[in-house]
Amino acid sequence: MVSVPPRYQHTGLVVVRASTDPGDLELPEHLDLDLGDPAAFLQEGRAWLAKAWARGDVHEALLIASPALATRINALITSATVSASDVRRAILSTVTYLLRWQRRPTPFGLFAGVATADIGPAHADIGTRHQAFARVDADWITRLIDQIEQHQRLRPHLTVIANSLGVIRDGRFIVATRARGDTHAPGSGHEVSVRLTRPMRLVLALATAPIRFDQLATQLAGRFPETPAEKILALLHTLVDQHILITNLRPPMTAADPLSHLLDVLHDADGEDLADVSALLRDLEHLRDLLARHNAVAAPERAAAIRATISTHMAALASGSRPAMGLAIDVALDARITIPEPVLQEAAHAATVLLRLSTEPFGRTAWMDYHARFLARYGPGVLVPVKELVADSGLGFPAGYLGAPRARPTWRTLTERDAHLLTLIQKATMTGADEITLIDADVTALTIGDHDTVVTPQRVEIGVALHATSTEAISRGEFGLRVVATPRACTSMAGRFAHLLDEDEQARLAASHRHCDGAVAVQLSFPPRRSHNENVTRVPPLVPELVHLGEHPGNGAIDVGDLSVTADAAHLHLVQSSTGRLVVPRVGHALDTVVQTPPLARFLAEVADARSAIYGPFNYGAARTLPYLPRIRYRRTILAAARWLLTPADLQPSVGQDWDAALQAWRHQTRAPARVLLCHEDLRLPLDLDQPLDRAVLRTRLGRAGRVELQEDHLPEGGGWIGRPAELLIPLTAIDSPPRHLPITTAPGLALRPGDATVLCAHLVGNPARFDGILTHHLPALISEVADLVTCWWVRRHRDMIRLDADQHLAVFLRLADSSQYGPVAARLAALAAHLEARGLPAHLTLTTYREQPGRYGEGAALAAAEQVFAADTRAAITQITMATSTGLPGQALAAASMAHLAAAFAPDRLIGYRTLVRQLEQQTGPLDRALRGQALDWSDPTGDYQAVRALPDGEAVAAAWQARDAALADYHHTLAQQRAPATVLRTLLHDHHVRALGVDPEFEKVTIRLTRAAAMRRLALAGA
Repeated sequence: MVSVPPRYQHTGLVVVRASTDPGDLELPEHLDLDLGDPAAFLQEGRAWLAKAWARGDVHEALLIASPALATRINALITSATVSASDVRRAILSTVTYLLRWQRRPTPFGLFAGVATADIGPAHADIGTRHQAFARVDADWITRLIDQIEQHQRLRPHLTVIANSLGVIRDGRFIVATRARGDTHAPGSGHEVSVRLTRPMRLVLALATAPIRFDQLATQLAGRFPETPAEKILALLHTLVDQHILITNLRPPMTAADPLSHLLDVLHDADGEDLADVSALLRDLEHLRDLLARHNAVAAPERAAAIRATISTHMAALASGSRPAMGLAIDVALDARITIPEPVLQEAAHAATVLLRLSTEPFGRTAWMDYHARFLARYGPGVLVPVKELVADSGLGFPAGYLGAPRARPTWRTLTERDAHLLTLIQKATMTGADEITLIDADVTALTIGDHDTVVTPQRVEIGVALHATSTEAISRGEFGLRVVATPRACTSMAGRFAHLLDEDEQARLAASHRHCDGAVAVQLSFPPRRSHNENVTRVPPLVPELVHLGEHPGNGAIDVGDLSVTADAAHLHLVQSSTGRLVVPRVGHALDTVVQTPPLARFLAEVADARSAIYGPFNYGAARTLPYLPRIRYRRTILAAARWLLTPADLQPSVGQDWDAALQAWRHQTRAPARVLLCHEDLRLPLDLDQPLDRAVLRTRLGRAGRVELQEDHLPEGGGWIGRPAELLIPLTAIDSPPRHLPITTAPGLALRPGDATVLCAHLVGNPARFDGILTHHLPALISEVADLVTCWWVRRHRDMIRLDADQHLAVFLRLADSSQYGPVAARLAALAAHLEARGLPAHLTLTTYREQPGRYGEGAALAAAEQVFAADTRAAITQITMATSTGLPGQALAAASMAHLAAAFAPDRLIGYRTLVRQLEQQTGPLDRALRGQALDWSDPTGDYQAVRALPDGEAVAAAWQARDAALADYHHTLAQQRAPATVLRTLLHDHHVRALGVDPEFEKVTIRLTRAAAMRRLALAGA
């Protein structure tokens, strides 16, 4: 059996998700849903609805899943006048739920539940005494809290805190409101704001931590004695109403039981002393008692009766309630299940190969771009507070975020991975194969980049369907898996059910979240953008430390104001500013992060692992829009089920043909099976296309959607081992992941803006092929003109390595003798641009901010010394370009020798410099031009003040420039050593020289690095070192 070495191991926790299907549900397969005889359909349809509604289990399941549908069914059954079309719609909706109950294991209401599995010989015993656990519905308790919060005499006893999701912008404090209703569109939320007056600033300062409402009012009155108390109270009441101040009535998402939280707060606020609140307390305590009774009852009939009482009680408590049960239900299965170790190992292998086949092995494009922009603006090691970073005055949010200034990139280049996968798909299509079985050679061909350098997410989860005819077959190794879920690495599908786990199981789940070498894992808690989603996002604390956003924190929580972002060449890091600890946030649920999660919460969840490989479902890449894709298998696991894209145009009946016949013809043409999974947006509905009822459901959904995806459903006889649809959810941790290391950190450097800065930074945008000519023939003339106004100058070429089609530019930096010289120097630079334009050369000139980078080069005197190195290195690069252009000698070999000399000069002695270079430049293999290597080795000889280079045409100028640079490097090394180890800067200085002398080309630079390393090795060998 082929095998990619596993990178993941299971944690000992296996969550089983399975349907609670009673096994005897009756579907209306006899009904003519085409309404050929409306009167007959009306009679038979209402009779079926009445019969289904009379079943206690169906009645309860529908009442919880869709109170609106339950109300409609009841009306259709009891009303004297109803239409056939109304009955048809109700039947199709009801059938959709019943099909879900029969065929889908995803927990939802009473339709499916969870259990944990032991590890050992295969065993599955599913009973019928499933336990339903009820909590108050999120929308219901939100409306109730909205009402209670309006109690003016209660508010003074509550604690409040400033909304940490708020931002300060243009003199206002702004908070995004929750998305309204069932709105899904990005950016659909609204904002409320208040002017940032002196009293408002004080409110925000005092309410950084929880403070009692009345104490806040008292402190405000003390600071502003001239302001009437009524005005102060009015301000605070308005801030509470707008959720700029959040009261402790609102339970944080770590409160698994929001009703108990509300009761505790009301008691702490002395609610018993207020008559109306006291009465409410008694009602809520009675409600909590009813819920406790319900959650202790296993008999379905008794539980249903208690739920009916609860529903009546809740409707009286919160005005404006929907016609709802008002409860969120989770089901603990009556199950005893054991899964063998080989199944879990196979799942770990599947997760490993999915990571290996990732199309984004170094992070999402948006994050790669963000990382590059962070380094360009701030430099490595600079600690930037999170709120400052994501502000419009910082970098903002990454592309694709809600409210981000940049849209998500839509362009895509065709890769070798795409080409190989398209070849496999076409071969399978031509031969009529339904499946592509990947072998190791395919995995290698489909791997992007060097997988040995990929950073593995330290924790992931995988959901699989286990296919086997029996538990005995599993024990014999006769089983297969199908990947059904791959939540984002920073999220968890298991966390939602943590409150159903026992202490040992919770401990195993928590341990998987704490798996984070070299950093502290923290749990991120925040309210979703829609209150209804709180039903699936409440997760009790799984790790000791938490970060709360937009809610009341618990004791010891890390404040978002104490979090900063820094970066090194490889990664972005999240840091607790007060302690210097690396922080990795975990989200305990799997709510959509793109639309349903506040952007700041998404940012914190993603930033610490932003440059890790993206773990997720198998990605078809450029083939993703093809109308048919075959099944993809690796070992025993189906990584991706076969899938078809279906549109109404595919099913246009020919003359004399009805819709069903057109569907049958399409299935014959495309080899689509009968058992499929209908997928559209959040819908996942198993269908059997051999059944008229299922075809009617498909026709209705296709008519609404315009296009749906059909995936093959589980294999024949699959699921027999457990007798019902089931899935295994398995948390995994990395077997061997390198510990995280925090780079040397510092505060942000100065930002010197155009106009009166002491550094003029200009960009010349255009064809990079013309930059050498500008550097050697035109820029020196400008420098001669402004020599008395400029103390030093340097250049750097820039190319966006994420957006390769973006314009490139040559950056020119001039350190001015005095800030008053900015205007005259800028005028000379403008004249140069006009001169270049007249000669047909790049001349688009922009003046921009120069940002010092102390994290990269050092602070104070060290940074000043670094600028002298930049200047000397620029002169060296220009003389090298001049020499290579005039003589035809290879500039790459000359640059490699120059880089070896640079390392030798940036050290206490040359041998130490060579050794440092060899350690920092990774060894690479591959063909290397022997003549080019020989020249680099010859010119790297430092003897006789670079006699080997002096002997070349124009060599005297190059040698002189190198000697001047040696002096600047020695001074910089001495000054920087008083702040940090100078060797930490060497790799950057080498890269800088390559950019100045040769340009920005990573593949070309790899060859130059090999030449440089060979030169250093030669010098060490000759010295016997």
